[in-house]
Amino acid sequence: MHRLKGFTLIELLVAMAIMALIGLLSWQVLSTVIRARELSGIHLQRLENLQRALQLIRTDVRQAVQRPVSDSMGGVLSPLQSVVQASAVSGMELTRTGMMNPMHQLRSRLQRVRYELRGTQLHRLSWTYLDQAPGTQPEDLLLLDGVHDFRLRYLDSSYQWQVLWPEPMDLQKKPADQPLPMAIDLSFRTEDTGQLRILLVLPAGLGSSNGI
Repeated sequence: MHRLKGFTLIELLVAMAIMALIGLLSWQVLSTVIRARELSGIHLQRLENLQRALQLIRTDVRQAVQRPVSDSMGGVLSPLQSVVQASAVSGMELTRTGMMNPMHQLRSRLQRVRYELRGTQLHRLSWTYLDQAPGTQPEDLLLLDGVHDFRLRYLDSSYQWQVLWPEPMDLQKKPADQPLPMAIDLSFRTEDTGQLRILLVLPAGLGSSNGI
């Protein structure tokens, strides 16, 4: 009689251990690839958000106009002014032209917009109508998260940088007579891109160069 040949128990255990090890290594490689793809997608989305935010800021600033507005309390706001909260500059507010009107509604092409930093989040607020009625609520758009060291400076007609706008000498003028700055220097830092600095040239300063 011929003896039946087969695998011993030890051989089976060794084979199972090798297969388990191969499976574990394959899962680790696959998991690393999936994680890298997820991180790449997150990073790409953040870059897209940054590009969109910078494009919005550039467009708003380049189309700024010297038009004051009335707030919901009946006060008059300057054509462009700093936003100050808790004794710190947290943004800016301005009137811009060129607002799209695809439905051909009976409204102005001017728009009031405000950039405001809340903690580490940069928001863009916009009002459809310039002079605000009591209880008017703006459209609030979150542009960027993770914003640090947010700073604004304004270049006046004497080519001096100011940290507040309107500058003190113009506060005595009527809002309609308060000039726009020549340019705005915006800088902030994010974890993805590090420190960013952008020079935004307003219509009053377009004779020199364009915003970067």
